[in-house]
Amino acid sequence: MDYKAFYAQLFRPVRERIGPIDEMTIAAIVGFDCGGPVSLATVGYGKEDFVSYITCELAVREQQRPAAFGRYEFMMTCDDEEWARKILTTLGQMSLTSAFGHGHTIEIGAIVSPGCALQGLVLEEFSRATIDGGGYGILRAIGVTRSQLEFAMENGTEPLTERLKLAGLYPLTIVRGKCD
Repeated sequence: MDYKAFYAQLFRPVRERIGPIDEMTIAAIVGFDCGGPVSLATVGYGKEDFVSYITCELAVREQQRPAAFGRYEFMMTCDDEEWARKILTTLGQMSLTSAFGHGHTIEIGAIVSPGCALQGLVLEEFSRATIDGGGYGILRAIGVTRSQLEFAMENGTEPLTERLKLAGLYPLTIVRGKCD
């Protein structure tokens, strides 16, 4: 597989809707396969208060449990790189045993600090593509408070995202000042 061509096609909607993918990928010395964090492509790194972080090694894994549209990467637009990396790595690990999709909610209280106001995630389908005959996509994760998570679980994620849009918070995950 030509990974460069694959990701150029998969990330086309990111480039069109958010901006150009930064040249450098955030990678760790210990890779995801050995228990380290996922590698992350970014948009706006070092230039913006909020950076879009996109995993860039999950959709090509046969072990990943596919969504209804196929295998996928995760994306988050966040003001805290360490927090985004931790959450996206956890989602990446979970995607090897659980299938995710649009409208899913995830409780994250067990992996964030006890004082963190963000206690959940809502997922939405950001994009999908057919590449070499296979289905692929990107799921956007948005960090939410406990009350927002409960609202989404009771009413669905679309009403919550509409409220976040009205408040000028969508699609941002705001960590600074909310987590100690």
